[in-house]
Amino acid sequence: MMKILKFLTLPTLLAAVSCGSNSPAKAPSVHVDTRFTTLYSPDSNGVTGSDGAISIVLDDGSSLFMTGDCFLGEVVGGKRDFSYEMINNSLIHISADSKYLGAYYGGTPEAPQSLCTPLEAATSQYVYWYWPGHGFQHGNTLHLFMTKFYQGGEGQWGFRFDGTDAVKIDMTDYSVRSIEEIYDDRCPIHWGHCVMKQGGWYYVYGTRSGAGYDPAQLCVSRAKFDEAADGLGPYEYFDGTGWSADPASAAACQGLDVPVSEQFSVFKHGDVYVLVTQRRAQQAGDIYSYIADTPVGPWRNKQLLYVTTEQDNDRELFTYNAMAHPQFINEANELLICYNINSYNLQKPYLDVLTYRPVFLRVPMSMILE
Repeated sequence: MMKILKFLTLPTLLAAVSCGSNSPAKAPSVHVDTRFTTLYSPDSNGVTGSDGAISIVLDDGSSLFMTGDCFLGEVVGGKRDFSYEMINNSLIHISADSKYLGAYYGGTPEAPQSLCTPLEAATSQYVYWYWPGHGFQHGNTLHLFMTKFYQGGEGQWGFRFDGTDAVKIDMTDYSVRSIEEIYDDRCPIHWGHCVMKQGGWYYVYGTRSGAGYDPAQLCVSRAKFDEAADGLGPYEYFDGTGWSADPASAAACQGLDVPVSEQFSVFKHGDVYVLVTQRRAQQAGDIYSYIADTPVGPWRNKQLLYVTTEQDNDRELFTYNAMAHPQFINEANELLICYNINSYNLQKPYLDVLTYRPVFLRVPMSMILE
């Protein structure tokens, strides 16, 4: 059984001062939330660098953020020791009032392990791992969609997709209860990268990309929770006009003219549904929103919210997979969005930890809504 490591840090206080002004109202603008960015990636006692940052709201109002590849170990002077090894997934716990509650992973702080690992890792000649999709809480179980990969080629980009698994985590100790493959490597859609519950339905989104699918497409399935099976099912797939039991009938959502990133967010806000995505392209930094009247679109009101600059200032860096966290909309009605930073130079995350930490933004909802 995996151990759970939970670390506590002192709360960080934020003082806000407001004053009256007769100046004309400023146009809404996006700004970096430096407090949340620093809170999410501490220099010690937790996950000190990661990508992913995919949040799940828990029943108590707090949030678990799923990470992909991540580092533990103390950061000193903006650097981490080269002896620190990366693990492939973990969870970061943030309270409803934005306090750092801890990190969950396997192993020990000195020898950390991924929270969960594919069953194939024990028997295959290849190295297997999980990168996160999304998930939800039901009772005392965390239901996660995990995307399965193996190292089938050489170098940094030699990873190969091998399917999507449903992983159940016991929230009493964050140990793995069960693993079940729900889609194999023949499925062209990476399902489970966004889960949205509406009424009795769980809408499960995925992207379809590669040969014949340009730009990358957004697809939608849905299912109800089966108490007897302790999981979702049976699934239905939106075929463009209605719902079908055939996975092959899944159609691309209409109205999107930006290639949807591998990870993205869909959530309901008032009477509309909001999609936040980053353009899927090398060195692309543009983050967009769309809205729709239904969970499946058609999507409209495309808005360019922000363009990242890290990749322009340093050509060894790239940004990707913007995500929204609507549970953290603040009193100024600003949505919390994050994006990931990574490097083509594998030494960069050791020499400068800021090159492998998510950046969190505040985006006025008025920029997104009609």
